Amino acid sequence: MPTTKELDLGMKCIKYMLCVSNFMFVIVGLLLISIGYTIKTIYGTFDDFMEGHYYHPSTLAIVIGFFIFFVAFFGCVGAFKESTFMVNMYAFLLTLIFILQISACIAAYAMRSNISESLYENMKNAMDHFDEHYNAFIWNTTQFNLQCCGIDDPTDWNAYIGREGYGLINVTLPNYANISVPASCCFNENCSVSRNLYTAGCLNRLSGVVSQCALLFGIGALCVAFIQILGIVFASVLAKSIRKVKTQRLVATDERRRQLYNQLVKNQEQTKSPELYTPKDSEA
Repeated sequence: MPTTKELDLGMKCIKYMLCVSNFMFVIVGLLLISIGYTIKTIYGTFDDFMEGHYYHPSTLAIVIGFFIFFVAFFGCVGAFKESTFMVNMYAFLLTLIFILQISACIAAYAMRSNISESLYENMKNAMDHFDEHYNAFIWNTTQFNLQCCGIDDPTDWNAYIGREGYGLINVTLPNYANISVPASCCFNENCSVSRNLYTAGCLNRLSGVVSQCALLFGIGALCVAFIQILGIVFASVLAKSIRKVKTQRLVATDERRRQLYNQLVKNQEQTKSPELYTPKDSEA
């Protein structure tokens, strides 16, 4: 059976390992917050095309990132105070975060299956109302940033030739009749020929962006989950060590008290006054 000194040494090692893992948690928490804000910023550029639930994983990443700061601090305090309750609570909170992250990863992956359908509906609706300033701004921003034109290809804009307020420009494409597109489909001021026109569709480009963001979130969350597993193991071992050390300390304290009590009793017996012999009347 290990001595109290050996357990103290082992517990110190686990404490420092736990603090190192907490430091890594803080770094990864910053990474999650950064990933969350980056994804929200990217999605914000195409806000009118995005469904609200696409923002949920990035929002959850930011919340988890800030929550990790609190949990890391809680774990360090519990370790140095040698509080079994705080260390066990720390392990429980890490487990809770782990479950939330796995749920967010599953949600992000599941969203990839129906990205194109939901994006198509929103892009088509905005294209139908391109004469409205906000929809024109979203489409022009999307086509400029993603270097694309139309939903599937530039010919999508042909359905709106002659529409008032659309401001389409005539362009000649090989194998196509003359088409009309917004100026944002062109990467050159001279947009009358096909070589100055973005020919890729925006639906595939935007679907790719959303898929890459979901993949980025999934990788970040899995990295955090791996470190959290180490933290949960360290916390469980530390809690067990704290219980052992505290038990041995109590046993040692009781043993010292018992030895001290026995010593006091022994001293009292040694210093006890001797009884004087007094003769009886019959012996007098």
